[in-house]
Amino acid sequence: MMAAILDFDHKEEDALNPSLVDRVPFAGLGTRIEIFKEGRYRAFVQDLECVWRWEIHRDDEFVQEGCSLSESSSREAVGHVISFYQRRDLGQAAKEGAQN
Repeated sequence: MMAAILDFDHKEEDALNPSLVDRVPFAGLGTRIEIFKEGRYRAFVQDLECVWRWEIHRDDEFVQEGCSLSESSSREAVGHVISFYQRRDLGQAAKEGAQN
């Protein structure tokens, strides 16, 4: 019996900042659908047949990605994550305003 070896260690250093090389294969797997565009943020979903992949961009830069079991659950997940980032942006703006 052959045991499968999963090596996730080589990705650990890039976990917070995935490289374009890590993300390129997803680009060719299906059509991205824009589901959110407001202010600095945009979000897209992509049907990969087994899951729905979603990604969030801030100022046209990749911020976060994830997977959900359905399009509606991916929209819900994106909504929660963007809400977090928007609240954080407001907090940072208030903090910067208080310092000036």
